[in-house]
Amino acid sequence: MADPPQAGLGRERQAVVIVHGMGEQRPLDALTGFIRAGLPPVKPDVWEWEFDSRPDIVSDSFESRRFVAPAQGARPQTEFFEYHWAHLMQGNRLWDMVPTFFRLLCRLPRPPGLRFAWAASWAIILFIGWKIYELHPVSSEEEFAKTLFTAILGTGVVGVALLILVTKVVPQFITSSLVDVVRYLDTSPRSYAVRHDIRQEFIDLLKELHNSKYRDRPRYQRIIIVAHSLGAYIAYDGISYLWGEMNNRTHAGVTGDPPSLADFQEQAAALPSRDADQTPTPDQLSAYRNAQRTLWKDLRARGNQWLITDFISCGTPMYFADLLYARNRKNFEERVSRHELVTCPPVPQTPIRPGGGPYTYRWKGAAVLNDWSPFAVVRWTNLWFPAAPSFFGIFGDWFGGPLRRLFGSGIDDIPVRGNRPKRLIPAYAHALYFKFPKVRDGDSVTKHLADALDLTALRAGPAQEQRALLLALLPQAGFPPEVMSREFADFLGLEPDAPVPPLAAWLDSLSVSGAASCIDALNRRIAQM
Repeated sequence: MADPPQAGLGRERQAVVIVHGMGEQRPLDALTGFIRAGLPPVKPDVWEWEFDSRPDIVSDSFESRRFVAPAQGARPQTEFFEYHWAHLMQGNRLWDMVPTFFRLLCRLPRPPGLRFAWAASWAIILFIGWKIYELHPVSSEEEFAKTLFTAILGTGVVGVALLILVTKVVPQFITSSLVDVVRYLDTSPRSYAVRHDIRQEFIDLLKELHNSKYRDRPRYQRIIIVAHSLGAYIAYDGISYLWGEMNNRTHAGVTGDPPSLADFQEQAAALPSRDADQTPTPDQLSAYRNAQRTLWKDLRARGNQWLITDFISCGTPMYFADLLYARNRKNFEERVSRHELVTCPPVPQTPIRPGGGPYTYRWKGAAVLNDWSPFAVVRWTNLWFPAAPSFFGIFGDWFGGPLRRLFGSGIDDIPVRGNRPKRLIPAYAHALYFKFPKVRDGDSVTKHLADALDLTALRAGPAQEQRALLLALLPQAGFPPEVMSREFADFLGLEPDAPVPPLAAWLDSLSVSGAASCIDALNRRIAQM
C-alpha cells in the first residue's frame, strides 16, 4: 500500500527527547526506561512494543542511539532521543552542598519529604547545642557570651558533621543527586563551565532536530520534551534560550497578527494569576491549552520553524525553585519580572510598546511573540507522586510537587495517586515515573504520560490560512492550481508508480507541519525561478 500523499515531503515524523534526572546516569538508561512507558504497545494482550534501535543522527556521541517506532494508525513515525548530560557533571564535592544545606536549614522546606529531614536535623543540632550549654555553667555575662559563642560554633560544626553523616547514611543516589541539583543551579565561577556545557549541548541537540533534513525537506514536524527531576531545569533553560533565537522567523512578506492571537490573549487573561490562591477550572485550562496549540499551528502556517509543542516534567525539584533557582521568593519574582525566568502563560509586558500587544512586538509589519513567551505555544504538563502525609511526608517522592504557584496557572499540574504501593516508597519513588509500562489506565502515571504526549496530535489538518497560501503558491511555482499534476507529484517526491491523488484529498491529508514544509519548498522553488 502506497504511503499517504504527505509522504512526498518525507513521511511525517515527530521526535521525543528524554532528559534524564540527577545522579550518575549511564547513557541510554533513561531512554530504555522510558520507551515502553511512553510508547503504546502494539499488542497489549502480550505486552509487545514495536521499535528499532538505530544510530543517532543528530549528535556526535558514539554512546547515543535513537529508538524508531514506525507509524501506526493515526500516530506518525516517532523517534525517541536521549539527552545525556551526566558525563558533564564531573568534579562534584560534598562541600558544594554546604551553602545550600544551611540556607534550607534556615527555613521550613516546601517539599513534605524534606520537612522530616529538616525537623530531624534541627532536633539533633539543638540537642547538641543544649549539651554544650550544660557543660559550661554561666556565672557572669562574659561567661554567658562565651558559652553562647561556643554553642553557636558548636552547632555550626554539628551542622557540617550532620551533613557528612547524612551522606553516609542516606542512600548514595539521593545525596549524589542533591549535589547535582545544587551544582547545576550554582552561579559561582566554579560551576560556570558545567552549567554552560550542559545547556549548550542540549540547545545544540534541539537545533539539530529543527534543522535535520530528509530528502532536502525538514525531517521532523513536531518535537516533544520529557524531562525527569533536574532534567526539567535543563529542558526549561533550553526551551527558554532557543525560543529567543527562533521566535521572529516567518515567511517573507507575512504581516499582521496570527489569526488566533486574540483568542490566546483572552484565554491567558482568564487564568488566575500566579499570586492568587486559586487553581484554574478544567474548562479554563483546556481552553488555554487549545489556544496554545492553535497559536502554534498559526505560527507554523506563517513560516515559523519552531517545532516544540509539549514539555512534560516529572518529579522535578522546580517545585521549590524559589529556594534553589533564586535566593528567596522575592529574588525569584524579580527575575520573573525582568523576564529572565519564563512562565506559563507568559507575563504580559507593561507598558505595551507601540504596535505591540501584551505578548507581542511588531517586526517588519508582523506581530511576533516576545522573547519570554515560549509557553504561549509550548504546553507544559507536570506530573508528580504526592508525598504522604501531606505535612511531614516521608512516603512518596521527596522532590516533586506542583509548579503553578511559581511558574504559572497554565501548567497542567497532575498529582499521580495511582501506582500504589510502590509510589509511596520513601524517596525512591522519585525514580519510578517510567517503571509502570503495563499499568495504563486509571490514575497511573503511564496513563497521564500518554495523555500528555498525545502522539497522534500531529495528524491534525492544516490551518485554513495554510490551505489558501498553498493554492496561491501553486501557479507561482508553475503548477496548475486546480488539480494535482504529475509534475507536482514528482516535486513532492511521490513514487513514480504511485497514483496521483486529487488535490483536495492531498490537502486534507496534510498536517499543519506538513503544510508548512510544503509552503517552504514552494517558496524556495519560486525564488529559484
